[in-house]
Parts: sequence; structure tokens; C-alpha cells
Amino acid sequence: MIGRTSLAILLALGSLTVLSSPAHARACRIDFHCETYYYPDSTRAILIGIKYENCVGDEWWVGTRGSYPEFFETPC
Repeated sequence: MIGRTSLAILLALGSLTVLSSPAHARACRIDFHCETYYYPDSTRAILIGIKYENCVGDEWWVGTRGSYPEFFETPC
């Protein structure tokens, strides 16, 4: 009985951790320039971070990741 209760608690905590982790934008395709803008909430009124990816796969970060990413890609 204690084992089942412990398992139920661990599963509940694990699902909370997954739900509260920041969202990730999709990967940038080869031969594309990509920009991902991160916002803390669904209003997207405050920009808190940007990820740049160039045509050869180099990445630059400014700020932090947020839970609401917005992804743009442009062919090289």
C-alpha cells in the first residue's frame, strides 16, 4: 500500500514538473535563418528573450526563455 501511494505521489510531482517547464520552439531547418522570440505570458506584451540561428547552425541568445515562444524562419 505504501509503495502504491509513493508511486502516485511521484507521478503527480513529475506531471507538475513537465507542465510547468518552459515551452520550446521547433528546430531551425537546414539552410534557414531562424529567430525565436520568448514571452512570459500569452499576451506577448513583454519580450524577455530572443534566440538567433544563422544559416550554418550557429546560435546566439539574448535574455531568457519564456513559456510562450514565437518562431520565425527565412530561407538563406
